[in-house]
Amino acid sequence: MIATSAVVCLAALMTWGLAGCNPPASSTGSGAKEAEHDHDHAHDHAHHGPHGGHIMEIGEEEYHAEWTHDSSGKVTFYILDAAIQKEVPIAAEELEITVKIGENEPATYKLAAVNPQDGKSAVFETTDKNLEGALGALSARVTATINKLTIGDKTFENVKIEEHSHGEEHKH
Repeated sequence: MIATSAVVCLAALMTWGLAGCNPPASSTGSGAKEAEHDHDHAHDHAHHGPHGGHIMEIGEEEYHAEWTHDSSGKVTFYILDAAIQKEVPIAAEELEITVKIGENEPATYKLAAVNPQDGKSAVFETTDKNLEGALGALSARVTATINKLTIGDKTFENVKIEEHSHGEEHKH
C-alpha cells in the first residue's frame, strides 16, 4: 500500500515536473539539444551552465554541479569547477542521489559514470522518469541530495540539490 502511494505520488510529481520543463518540440533528443528548454514557462530557472542546465553549489562554491533533464527521463549531472566553466573528472563509478517526497520513504537513484577515462569521469547519467520528475519538482516538500561526492582530496556528504543563482554582485 505504501509503495503504491509512493508510486502514485511520484507519477503525479513527474507529470507536474514534466509539464513545466519540457524540451522544445523541435528537439532531436540527442546531445546538447536534450539540455535545451522552452523558457516561456512560469517557473524561473537560472540556466547558466555550459550545458544549458541547472547549477548547484558544492562546498563553499569550491565546485559546482550542473544537471540537465529531458522528457524521456534522462538526467545528466556534470561536475564543474568553481567558475562553472570546466568539467572536473572524479574517481567514481556512479553518483548516488536520494530523493525524499514529504513523509514517504526516501528513494535512491544511481547515475553511472559516462565514458570514464583512467577511472575518472565528470559526467554521470541515468534515465529514470521518477528522478527526472522529482528534480523538476524540488521544493520544501521534495528534496534531493548527492549522498557522497569526492573531488580530489575533499569529500562532500549529503550535498543538497537545489538551484543556485548568482546575483549581480557575484560574478565568476
